[in-house]
Amino acid sequence: MTYKQVDALLQWTGTFLVLLGQILTSVGPSTWPYNVFCLCVGAVLFLAWAIRVKIIAQIVVNAASIVITGAGVVNGLVSFFK
Repeated sequence: MTYKQVDALLQWTGTFLVLLGQILTSVGPSTWPYNVFCLCVGAVLFLAWAIRVKIIAQIVVNAASIVITGAGVVNGLVSFFK
């Protein structure tokens, strides 16, 4: 694969997973943890792409998204095991 093809794969796979995560979230709580998994993996792929193409704003957005999603996972697990 060429550098451009890897960039396109990261960007479009991340796009698909983030949108799928948002769709699952809109369905309701019964989609947890699949929605969170899609959002987190999508953000990781977008972060990898943003680092490769050096777009600082996208790096910040996706790094923050991973932290926020991670906090949600921890909160969900704490609530689940109470």
